Amino acid sequence: MGDFDTKIGNDNQGLKHVVGRHGLGKRNENGDIFIVLCANYDLIIGGGLFPHTDIHKATWMAPNHRTFNQIDHMAISKKWKRSLLHVHGYRGGM
Repeated sequence: MGDFDTKIGNDNQGLKHVVGRHGLGKRNENGDIFIVLCANYDLIIGGGLFPHTDIHKATWMAPNHRTFNQIDHMAISKKWKRSLLHVHGYRGGM
């Protein structure tokens, strides 16, 4: 788990083994690097695995209170994927 400032997005074409299809927004360069790192170490990114409304996926809100991004992620070993029951962003710190 960490503050990676990466956007993994919702496009998981060819990356279903690392990223789920429920990410938020579009992937950025840091997201590409993070996905490659996770693929190399057999990790999955939990934030994109579970369907939620966009506001519950967001981990950052812009000062204009209209732009939300999912920039903080939890990665877990693929071998423990079935143990991951829920990943949810909390809005309290925004």
